[in-house]
Amino acid sequence: MIVPLLALADATAAQAAQPSCRPATPGEIVVCAQRHGESPYRLPKLPTKYDRRAIRAEADIIPGVHSDAHVEAAGRPDGTVAKRLMVTFKMPF
Repeated sequence: MIVPLLALADATAAQAAQPSCRPATPGEIVVCAQRHGESPYRLPKLPTKYDRRAIRAEADIIPGVHSDAHVEAAGRPDGTVAKRLMVTFKMPF
């Protein structure tokens, strides 16, 4: 009685381990797999609504030297606005 149950359990486990794929037609290659874990997707899903937040462009260039980039807008005497991209380097002395 136990031997047939073990054989049935082994066959069921083998079928569960194989993903269900449709048969390939001549000249076609079918790749079939299932991802296990929290998410079946490689990348997380993107939000449906744009989340507006500040973006900081900064990095440590070498140990002790930090750099960042930011934009500035300054009014000029003639009324125009000067838009600038500023890059700063900071190091202790």
